[in-house]
Amino acid sequence: MLTNWFAVTTVLLVIMVGNVLARSLGRVTEGTIAPDAVLALVGVKSISLLVTLIPLGLYLGVLLALGRFYRDNEMSVMQACGVGLKDIFRPAAIVGLAGVTLISVLTVYASPWSARQEEVLKIELAEQSGLGLLSAGRFIESSNGDTVFFTQSIDPSRRQFENVFMYRKREEKLPAVDTARFASYQVDPDNGDEYLVFNEGQSSVGNPGEAEYTLTTFKRQGVLRQRRDSNAPQLRTRGKSLTQLWQSSDLADRAELQWRISIPLAALILALLAVPLSHTTPRQGRYARIALAILIYIPYANLLVLARKWIANGTNPVWIGLWPVHMMMLLLIIYLVSRRVGWRWLRMQGLKGL
Repeated sequence: MLTNWFAVTTVLLVIMVGNVLARSLGRVTEGTIAPDAVLALVGVKSISLLVTLIPLGLYLGVLLALGRFYRDNEMSVMQACGVGLKDIFRPAAIVGLAGVTLISVLTVYASPWSARQEEVLKIELAEQSGLGLLSAGRFIESSNGDTVFFTQSIDPSRRQFENVFMYRKREEKLPAVDTARFASYQVDPDNGDEYLVFNEGQSSVGNPGEAEYTLTTFKRQGVLRQRRDSNAPQLRTRGKSLTQLWQSSDLADRAELQWRISIPLAALILALLAVPLSHTTPRQGRYARIALAILIYIPYANLLVLARKWIANGTNPVWIGLWPVHMMMLLLIIYLVSRRVGWRWLRMQGLKGL
């Protein structure tokens, strides 16, 4: 079970990280993020992905492990030697508890940390000089869409540009277009302001054909880069600690708290669900129940997400939480077990427990 769990989770993580990496490389090509920020973004995103991939990997890992016993008739031999359904549930529950422990650590510590780091990275990418993202021969648009820049060639130091074009959309002012033979990037050592200094060019303000349109030829002109507010990143719900969520009365925070409790619980429920679901005949093969398992997992995961949104927007009371979704899965486990051993066996086991 542990081997299959690790293998399935690794494969799923590689697929999802590949998807994140492809999107990040696309943003690099578009010029919206710097190449050296890709690995950092993929790293913090991978921690968030593990929170949802570990329960699924555990679910499929237990299913594949028990499916092999049924395929090779080993389960029939074990049952003939006195191994009952409770003896099969026991190792699945132990592995499920290991999953609960691992996911709890991720949801309580690692996942909020990665969410905070992701916000910090986004702010740093927004604050970094757009000149670091430029590539010769391509039009590069700023993240807010207010500036478009083009240069024919770039000096290796990335501070000198040749044959440049820049379009600026200015608030409450007419748009401006600057062209120049040369341009250089300069930083004021006193206050840290960034300037793009144009040499031997023209500047047009307004729309051609209108009365307020002006065209100016200049020898040298500097354009100040607008600076963003350097406030600390706003702490989002995903980045808050468990204590902050518990003390908060905000519905979004309460929904996040319910979610962090539900994910480890869902891992244990899925591990137990895999036991009766793995029952197959030798002719059906080891992977016969994979499709059915996925068809059960998808509604379960979607219902948890939907219930979380209902709590956040006030549709569902907080005290109901995500528990009805978990109860549905527990009832499904009881139903699948009863199909194999009968309701009478379940009642007898319940009386023994009393």
